[in-house]
Amino acid sequence: MCLRTFPIKSYRETLNMVSTSFLKHHFIAPDTLEERAALFAQSVSNVVVEITQHCNRQCSYCPVSGVDRLTNRAILPHEIFDQIIHDLESIEYDKSICLNLYNEPTADRPLLLQRIAYIRQHLPKSRIYFSTNGDFLTRDYLQAMVEAGLSELYVTLHPPKNHAYDDASAMTRFTEFSSRLGKGVKVHVLSPGHTIQGTLTLFNLKINVFTTNYTIYGSDRGGSVASLTNASLGRTSPCSRPFNDFTVSYDGTIFPCCQMFADNDVHQTYYSIGNIADFPDIFAAYASITLAKWRQDLLRFSPKASPCDTCSEDCRVGSEAEIAERDAVYRQFVGEIETPEPAQQPSPRRLLSWLKPQRHLTKTGQR
Repeated sequence: MCLRTFPIKSYRETLNMVSTSFLKHHFIAPDTLEERAALFAQSVSNVVVEITQHCNRQCSYCPVSGVDRLTNRAILPHEIFDQIIHDLESIEYDKSICLNLYNEPTADRPLLLQRIAYIRQHLPKSRIYFSTNGDFLTRDYLQAMVEAGLSELYVTLHPPKNHAYDDASAMTRFTEFSSRLGKGVKVHVLSPGHTIQGTLTLFNLKINVFTTNYTIYGSDRGGSVASLTNASLGRTSPCSRPFNDFTVSYDGTIFPCCQMFADNDVHQTYYSIGNIADFPDIFAAYASITLAKWRQDLLRFSPKASPCDTCSEDCRVGSEAEIAERDAVYRQFVGEIETPEPAQQPSPRRLLSWLKPQRHLTKTGQR
């Protein structure tokens, strides 16, 4: 395959930067391939690629609990995966690549090792990592992943199916995991009823280990886990994910962030950027007018629409200086800030005004 290469540094100089974070082409789709590639190289620090569909668990606080990913074992097509990596190679990408969303990557050992090795071959300076439930991990499997090129690992130890989080069970999971790997986890955080967090190093691989009470700290994943939806949250915080992340699901669907779920028909219909196979390269997808509109809506401290209105990730109160800076960026590149109409009570969750269905929505709203 012929690789496209671009003189990124020279094109960066042509971009109108107002800070190290915001560029005009984040909000106004660039015209040329070189500008799109430069924008991606300047902005994206985390490429998320869901290499498979399958997960061996159905946790109640995860959208997987509402669909069948136990028997479905689709994989991201090889040609799409290869194209993503070759596009990244063309800009000498040296930042993070994550190999999971709602899948369990370690369930398919041959594929996972192949994917890690392929990335390491073509992107030797990148940070390759993923999150796992740890069910399939063994010492020899970890060693094989390290030899293939894995950089770091995150392990979430979930409670047994249909069991609520409790400290005793969480400690038991830590003990079992340590015993299986033949090395103890050094606990750094122990918060009763909330979380246990620790690390261990094996074969020079840093492994971050967690147990978390997701009934308290879980996300409703764009409204797809109704039991975790806090309808009164009313998020106003901005979000960096559409700026810094590039997220591809197992079927090639591109989303603005990792909170959206490819097997949810509402998400596919209203929130997807499109399918990566429909774009000439990943740079065109990232620089698309649709993703630019997401960035416009998530730049400022302002009331957010569905699905972002109930997202609790990185909610915060901005300083006067930060609010003013973001408002100034918006005025410069997007336009004047409209005063929102007074809310009607009770009010349904509103969609972003520019969102249009991308395909027919089923009656159930779920595949």
